[in-house]
Amino acid sequence: MQPVRPSLPALAAMTRAGASARAWELFVANGWDSRTDDPAALSLKGRLLKDRARACSGAEQSSLFAAAADAYAAAHALAPAPYRAINAATARLLAGDPAGAAAGASVVLALLDQAGPATDTAYYLAATRAEALLLLGDQTGAQRALAEAAAADPDGWEDRTVTLGQMREILRVQAAEAPWLSRFAPPASLHFAGHMGILAGGSGEAALAQATDGLLAQYDVGFGWGALAAGSDIVIAERLVVLGAELHVVLPCPPQCFADQSVAPAGGDWLKRYDRLLQQAASLRVAGRSPATVHDPLATAQAGILAIGGALLNARRLGAACLQMLVEDEAGGGPNTARQAALWPAGTQGQERVRIARDAAVEALFRPEAPDPARRLMTLVAIGTDLPGTATSSAVLAPLIDQVAGTIAAAALPAGAIRSGPGRWDLLLEDRDQALALVAALLALPSGSPAIGVHQAIVTVIDDPASSTSVAYGPESDRAGELLAMAPTGTALASDALAVVLAVAPFAALRSELYHLGDAETGGPVHMLLPSA
Repeated sequence: MQPVRPSLPALAAMTRAGASARAWELFVANGWDSRTDDPAALSLKGRLLKDRARACSGAEQSSLFAAAADAYAAAHALAPAPYRAINAATARLLAGDPAGAAAGASVVLALLDQAGPATDTAYYLAATRAEALLLLGDQTGAQRALAEAAAADPDGWEDRTVTLGQMREILRVQAAEAPWLSRFAPPASLHFAGHMGILAGGSGEAALAQATDGLLAQYDVGFGWGALAAGSDIVIAERLVVLGAELHVVLPCPPQCFADQSVAPAGGDWLKRYDRLLQQAASLRVAGRSPATVHDPLATAQAGILAIGGALLNARRLGAACLQMLVEDEAGGGPNTARQAALWPAGTQGQERVRIARDAAVEALFRPEAPDPARRLMTLVAIGTDLPGTATSSAVLAPLIDQVAGTIAAAALPAGAIRSGPGRWDLLLEDRDQALALVAALLALPSGSPAIGVHQAIVTVIDDPASSTSVAYGPESDRAGELLAMAPTGTALASDALAVVLAVAPFAALRSELYHLGDAETGGPVHMLLPSA
């Protein structure tokens, strides 16, 4: 077996996901670090060296930052580009060379002032100018350029977060302050939930709308996650949209199924508003993608977790605030609202409770929940047995497979949880932490680990007497296998659903980071599971 040479885009994706140490190992092992004629390889080398420098201190840190600056400068010499030049200049400052940084910043400004075709997006060109001006100590000019960048892409919050992080790093080295940076900070994320006993157009709705507007303004909310049941959900979601925030809808079942269960019984007015909000939503996530014939409490509970996690994960990614808004009556908000309140992590910015009297006549229109015993929340793990790229001969490969198999056997998984097939093992576990403990053990194998895909979903589980194993059925039953197909050897890729759940209920040994795969068809955001620091 010949080792698979990892591509630069794959290594760059690993680096952005936080797996810099593993990316550097593969970068060096495959000879990319010795390439002096490839600007893309040199640029990635600069990024990897910067990450290594941030993990060090003292003379070693300065040396690594200087090496990063040299790599970016070499890349820029081969293929001039503002982003390469600005990274070289900033790395010079971090290496303790302010004069070199200032000279590099002047080169960047001269490059940006040249007439010619745009070499990057309007946002990045303006943001690069802002960073260069800050290196030169011109805060007035930097503020003006950053305002131009924000105007070019007012909703590009992830890019803005990266820019702000770089500028704050420069300010720390300069021992300077720039209070104006807070003007450009991303807005807060909101999770919302509440009872359905609100009469359309009544006094309760008016009071809730007013309270919602006040909270959204107080916390500068720009994103909201929740369901769209008649009553509290729809009122809050409408206020988010009116005030220009992004609405992210999370439903326990497909939209038509949810409308039948949790919207239509309250009347046609709520249904029209529901349909309109679905069209206005920035995203839609469904906890149980197979239509349910009953109002399934398992799917309702999972949708609440996914909504909370969506808000938490977004706020964490942007370095912004996060809060929860709950609509209750005199006796609380009911079991579902209480469950979501209990899930809100301690220490998170705010948990705001609004009391709106429940209209019992409206609440009585909805059918009670009823469990569906065939549906279960399961963690699905797909483990590669081919281990491509880790061995050059079957003599080396066989012991690695034996080591992986031994680790799986030592996990003492329930009977029927493991299926083996061509090139992979498939695991189906109800205990999420047991599944993740196995993933952590595989990633820690001293002689290498396999590629892994991990997903959590509500699926139908059927026992297969022929193989004495349990089999998952449903739209998401092979998502772990799809992730396995994308995973570089030695890494574990997780679905967005699992990453969102981890934001609410972390697993101590692992953390998740967004894994950028460019324009590849991935079936949704992909995350990398990494050992916790």
